[in-house]
Amino acid sequence: MDFKNSRTYQNLQVAFDGELMSGTRYQINGIRAKQEGYIQIGNVFEIISGFEREHATIWLRLLNEGTLPNTLENLIQASAAEDAKGNGTYRAFAEVAREEGYNEIAALFDGVANIELNHDVIFQNFAEDIQNNQVFCKNTEMLWICINCGNIMGGLCAPAICPICGFPQGYYQVYDTTL
Repeated sequence: MDFKNSRTYQNLQVAFDGELMSGTRYQINGIRAKQEGYIQIGNVFEIISGFEREHATIWLRLLNEGTLPNTLENLIQASAAEDAKGNGTYRAFAEVAREEGYNEIAALFDGVANIELNHDVIFQNFAEDIQNNQVFCKNTEMLWICINCGNIMGGLCAPAICPICGFPQGYYQVYDTTL
């Protein structure tokens, strides 16, 4: 039997989705508990949220035959998901809300749809940077900032090692003055 057509595979997908939802809900619950002054309870929600994320990682690894997708694959998948929400799901939800007279909710669905489309562009741009080997090197001089210590350097490429804190190139990004 093809694993991806098995009930076990479907169960893994349901388990993965459930752990993701629980983990996110627990993060929100933790924030709310802390807002209400229940710091310990908020911390417990955060800790268990981390456990749920780890469970989701286990199921995702099994869904992908023992490995996790690489960053490029994740960016491509994330881009497609954001596009589907921005151009499809949330637009349809907004239309239903308008038809039912919930104009404020429709406006929220439309607004979040636009945000999702922005996320799509961000993921697409990073995917293109990886495909073109331009994450840490650009065609023109750039300012690069180390996100560990704040060191800023100019050049076509981010330094291999930060000369200030010793962190690797992966901690550099193109400097944006809105930081």
